[in-house]
Amino acid sequence: MRLLLRIILPLPILALGFAVGWLAMHKWKAPEENLAPARSERPVQRAEVIPLERQDYQIMIRTRGIVQAKTETQLTPRISGRIESLHPNFQVGAFFKRGDILVSLDPTDSESQIISAEAQVARAEAALAQEEARAKQAELNWKDLGYTEKANDLVLRIPQLREAHANLKTAQAQLAEARRNKLYTKIVAPFDGCVRERLVGPGQSVGTNTQLGVIFATDYAEVRLPVSPKDLPYTPFQSQTTLAATPAIIRDGLTDHLEGDEQTWTAQLIRSEGVIDDTSRELFLIARIPDPYGLQSGLPPLRIGQPVLAEVQGNLLEDVFVIPRETLRGAFETLLVDNETFKLLRFDIEPFWTDSENFVVTHELPENHSIVASRIPHAANGALIEIIEPESDEPPVEAAKGPEDTSTTEA
Repeated sequence: MRLLLRIILPLPILALGFAVGWLAMHKWKAPEENLAPARSERPVQRAEVIPLERQDYQIMIRTRGIVQAKTETQLTPRISGRIESLHPNFQVGAFFKRGDILVSLDPTDSESQIISAEAQVARAEAALAQEEARAKQAELNWKDLGYTEKANDLVLRIPQLREAHANLKTAQAQLAEARRNKLYTKIVAPFDGCVRERLVGPGQSVGTNTQLGVIFATDYAEVRLPVSPKDLPYTPFQSQTTLAATPAIIRDGLTDHLEGDEQTWTAQLIRSEGVIDDTSRELFLIARIPDPYGLQSGLPPLRIGQPVLAEVQGNLLEDVFVIPRETLRGAFETLLVDNETFKLLRFDIEPFWTDSENFVVTHELPENHSIVASRIPHAANGALIEIIEPESDEPPVEAAKGPEDTSTTEA
């Protein structure tokens, strides 16, 4: 009986175990198999794209410099004297016209020199007249004495006559110099310009070496623009020591960054210095800006000494790919999308030219592709991309409500 119980009692337990195992294999395994493919599917990512096509690209070389005066002069008097008066605009920062008398010296000394020189001329003229009369009388006396041969120069007083002529010319030159010195008492502006510095005042005695001030012309200003060695092959002057007669035009002018505005001025490249700087290994181009202070055009002034940014128009690259820098995912990697299969392709590029906004590529890129312009979290090769239209910055236009819409709203 005990042996029979030991054999019969485990049978229900074994039957229950087989039943549980069968249920686990046939009933609970099916949902897991159905869910497994769903976990392996990749979600489709959405992105904006830019067409990938060849185009022409104008190289713009960005550089900077300091505005300088084209013509700058240190005013010095040509004669000594005491300053009698100054022009009202002979002040720092004031403008003047060509021909304005900036500084007037006391003319008393010059007038005295003129009177003295005129007296010297009169004496020299009288001495010359006397010598001419004596020479004629000497020739008559020689003939009256019955000499048949020609008289020598000493008998005819030729040396004395020449000396009298020389004394007259010297006196006349001294008179002309005295009259010029009177003109030099008026220091006249040689051009339309502005006063950079004034160093004297009324009543001050000055000499020929005294600096009165510093002025500069306002018809043109110049900017010395450095071009780095890497940009030099793409400038229009890389193979020229002297520029052609026709200057190159700076495309966007010179942009002011001193006050933070967007004002620009028209400029022209007129020459290059033709010598590479020993320290920086840069070539300097000279840009000229007409009417920098806006006296004729009415534009805001471009002041001397003002720092500026410039864009120099370089060479034109033809039939190249232009890739915006913001679309890059690495140093030289961009994301492309096949326009037919919409699959993602990670592609390494080798830029021919770069600037702050674009990469320019000359080698071949995959055909029938577009550039991904949106940020994609997981950019794996072969991932499906849904192309979306760029979002418009314009606010949506609300439809105008008619009478029926108003009644419906009120109801």
